[in-house]
Amino acid sequence: MSQNQLKQIPALLAGIFQGIRLYPAKHPLVRKQLDNALSALHPFLLQQGKLSIGLADETLMVDDLPCLDEQSAPEELRQVMIAKGLHRIDFLPGLKAEHLVLFCQKIIDPDVKNLKDSLLSSAIESIRVSLEESEARAVYNQALEVVESIFQDVRIGQIPSAESALCASREMVGLSLSEPHALFSMSMLKDYDNYTFTHSVNVSVIATTVGRACQMSESDLNILSLGGMLHDIGKMTIAHDIVTKPGKLSDAEFAEMQQHPTNGAQIVSQMEQVSPIVQDIVNGHHLRFDRTGYPANSRGKDLSPLVDVVTIADIYDAMTTVRCYQKPVTPRQALEKIETLAGQFVHPEFIRKFIAFLGPYPVGTLVRLKNGAICLIVDQNKSGTGSLTVKQAIDPDGTRHEDPPQCELPHQEDIVAEVNPLLKGVDIQRLLD
Repeated sequence: MSQNQLKQIPALLAGIFQGIRLYPAKHPLVRKQLDNALSALHPFLLQQGKLSIGLADETLMVDDLPCLDEQSAPEELRQVMIAKGLHRIDFLPGLKAEHLVLFCQKIIDPDVKNLKDSLLSSAIESIRVSLEESEARAVYNQALEVVESIFQDVRIGQIPSAESALCASREMVGLSLSEPHALFSMSMLKDYDNYTFTHSVNVSVIATTVGRACQMSESDLNILSLGGMLHDIGKMTIAHDIVTKPGKLSDAEFAEMQQHPTNGAQIVSQMEQVSPIVQDIVNGHHLRFDRTGYPANSRGKDLSPLVDVVTIADIYDAMTTVRCYQKPVTPRQALEKIETLAGQFVHPEFIRKFIAFLGPYPVGTLVRLKNGAICLIVDQNKSGTGSLTVKQAIDPDGTRHEDPPQCELPHQEDIVAEVNPLLKGVDIQRLLD
């Protein structure tokens, strides 16, 4: 699609807005406007897989092309997006006329306060919206609240409802499909006082990212997200002093700890609307790819390969987390170590695709540039395939920033080395938060 054709998209959408303000959705004029818009969108979606309309500093962008012309159509769409608090709209393959007209009705309806929830409730999957650039943090925080509530229910002996967890997992999957690296960066956030909760959400995020790297279906991603959130639910049945013990567990304590997958699977089996595969994940996340590990009575079972995805996520988050008995490693170092476990501990194909998806410098990696600046990678592919979004923590002259400026690196060749954040005294979490 040419630049001129891309710039016509806002005008085509504005035409639909105008039509449905005057006529019913089935009116011939509205249908004609829908057909025109779909005729423009479909070829591009088939070729590229997605068309995005977003706001950058309140400038309307169509697939990274700024709409700077002073025309009424781009301005109307820009104002509508601002009014709804939208950062980006993604149109995906499978877009149908009935979905597009319903979307247009909702986006201009002042009574629709939360467009994202409204689209989800209407089962419109070919159009996704991002509310703001910090959406990843909001989705992550919501998942934390859900996990804490569910785990507290288990701690007092109740079987929790899965409804909130199902909603949170769908939110994470939706965001992962539109902004995978932005959500993945949240897995670098660690709350050491509430490790079990943050670890569960991080495993959910990482497992979803692994699944996306392996091009798994959205239904499988939903299972992975939920399975990651619940994989350690059985720890709520283990003595708290064992779960939180800072040193090495005794043989008796470790034997009790080994009960948490079985106990967790029993709890999940009593939760409504939860896939049996989630029970597999909870029960088998400590079973290695070669099916050694624990629980011993599950070693010979035929388990879903989604179990192996969560195992990778569990190991990755553990490796990149400070614990009393280990120093954390960088994302890049963690991937290198996990790769050596392929075929025995972890699924070889899954880890290979995960590494390829994250690239040589995963989100959360601190790097030195050719000019001497020290930067944290916070996102990828925002301004083109292979580009990196970075926050400059330390200037070439050594100046440190309380609020580091963010910029785009169009080429990874600008990086000369990975940097250990501990040696440089850089707080990764503060920069990501």
